[in-house]
Amino acid sequence: MRILRAAVWGSVLVAAVASGAPEVLPPTAETMVELQKIEAASYRGTLDPLRLKYQDAARARPGDAMPRVFVAWCTLPSDDAWNQLKAIATIFPDNPWVRYGMGRIYTNWKGMSDLARTEFEAVLKRDPKFFPAMIGLADVARVKHDPALAEERYRAALALADDPFARAGLGLVLAEQGKKDEARVELRKAIAVQPEQPAALSTLVKLSLEAKDPQTVVAAQALADLRPKDREARRMLADLRFEAGEKPVAAKEYERLVRLGNPTLDVLQRLAALYNELADTEGEERTLQIIAAADDKDATANMRIAELRLARKDLEGAEGQWLEALARDPKRVEAREAIARVRLEQGLLHEALDEYRKALAIDPTRPEAPAAIAKLEADFKLPKKKARGNPNNVYWAVQASLGKFFDERKLANRALEGKYKLRVRITAEGTVDGVDVLEDTLKDPLLLGHVYFGLRDAEYGKAKSEPVFEFELGAKKKGK
Repeated sequence: MRILRAAVWGSVLVAAVASGAPEVLPPTAETMVELQKIEAASYRGTLDPLRLKYQDAARARPGDAMPRVFVAWCTLPSDDAWNQLKAIATIFPDNPWVRYGMGRIYTNWKGMSDLARTEFEAVLKRDPKFFPAMIGLADVARVKHDPALAEERYRAALALADDPFARAGLGLVLAEQGKKDEARVELRKAIAVQPEQPAALSTLVKLSLEAKDPQTVVAAQALADLRPKDREARRMLADLRFEAGEKPVAAKEYERLVRLGNPTLDVLQRLAALYNELADTEGEERTLQIIAAADDKDATANMRIAELRLARKDLEGAEGQWLEALARDPKRVEAREAIARVRLEQGLLHEALDEYRKALAIDPTRPEAPAAIAKLEADFKLPKKKARGNPNNVYWAVQASLGKFFDERKLANRALEGKYKLRVRITAEGTVDGVDVLEDTLKDPLLLGHVYFGLRDAEYGKAKSEPVFEFELGAKKKGK
């Protein structure tokens, strides 16, 4: 239940009627224009300057009720507006705008349409040509789902004045009765005069879409402008721009929709695709990042972000996205191959082979991995026979093949010498979980690949361990 409290206006209102002179009101149509201006500002969020203007006028003209009515209208249909109008009514009981305003409030409050009708009828009893009250009665009939009566009353109001609110109301009830073509005509006329009518705009957009009216986008733009935080209105406008082939404009509208928060995945995907077509890589990556954050199971956005970063030579950024893609989808073979290619460019040949092998295990049918693996294994001069046995046996086998390959490599670099130190992580089942390069002073990627995979491919016994292997190559023996 609403708790209504009459506002206290003080002695200034008493002074307003002290002279006993009848209240002089401006023309009805002129006041309606002012009220429409207030409602438009309310929708647009620009009410404060108007409210301050009316408050200043109320202080300057305490004997004039209209500035106070306008102040109350700034918060219609709130309890505060009702309180203000009720207080004004005690001093200006014959002011039709006060009772009209209270009727408007009752129309908006659920279950109080009968009180609204009482207010409007009371105004019309004193002045049968006060068309705003006739519009109010039509609104009540529409709220009570009596479109025939509402249509009759809207037409009666329009016979008194060509008011855009009456015109819009008529369009709405015609649409409710299935008279869609007539409804579109009336709604267009109403909006041409007073665009700030969201119900009329929304209905016009719907009817225009059904009729495949090329002017639909005009109404949709007006609705989105009127209600900039309305997601549905913004989505409708963006879709219309997209369907019309206006891709740059559509992208801007989808971007505005995304900034309203909680965008749907299909909107984000369409926006990313638009940015891609428009070659706006910054916008595309920004949108893809939102997609990636919204769906932590799909790796597609991460893969595309990696492409964009690779294109601008951000290898570290690209690698981060490929790794994230693999965390989401371990079978994303394109990510493995991409990391392998980067490792090749970086000269980390043993890591490149590791990634290619993992890629081949995911999908043996892909053509890139087998050829790359064969080349790298040949470059590393890996022995055909794998080392096997305990870590000591493996060490001597790898040492022997590594020594031969070192002698070959030294022919091209007489100063080549140094040390390798690697740790092998062996599981309880005897499989290698990974190899860590702890020290490499030779800086020869082919030799490192040889020793790395000699240890990695070796067959160990079934015992969990982490042996560390050290190989010193080319150093002169002490005393010689």
